[in-house]
Amino acid sequence: MTVKFWQLVSVCRDEPELMERLAGGSEWNEYLEWFRDFARLVRDGDRSRLDAELPTAACVHVLSASRLELFESGRYLRSRRAGPADRKVTAVEVLSRYGGAFLEDLLEAGLARLPDDANGRPG
Repeated sequence: MTVKFWQLVSVCRDEPELMERLAGGSEWNEYLEWFRDFARLVRDGDRSRLDAELPTAACVHVLSASRLELFESGRYLRSRRAGPADRKVTAVEVLSRYGGAFLEDLLEAGLARLPDDANGRPG
């Protein structure tokens, strides 16, 4: 699972306080400072920081407190329940299975088709 810094910030856009959880590990303080200076990083186009891959443990720690409700329905994940048979999944589950780009795209669009596995079957 890879998660770029900007992807985690985007995933936390409705819960920016989650990024403050980076203070929970001294090895993550640098990322917390980047978050606090995010507008400048974007303005300056600082790709080395924006595209930096974050440690999995930091991402899981941040997203484990998320109130995001995501729903699996057949071959799709949604940001809203579509029917009573939809299975609720956490942001950490989605991140662990499909990565940061998938989670960020899902939240941006509200819907994402589940990727196929190596044999072409729904993952």
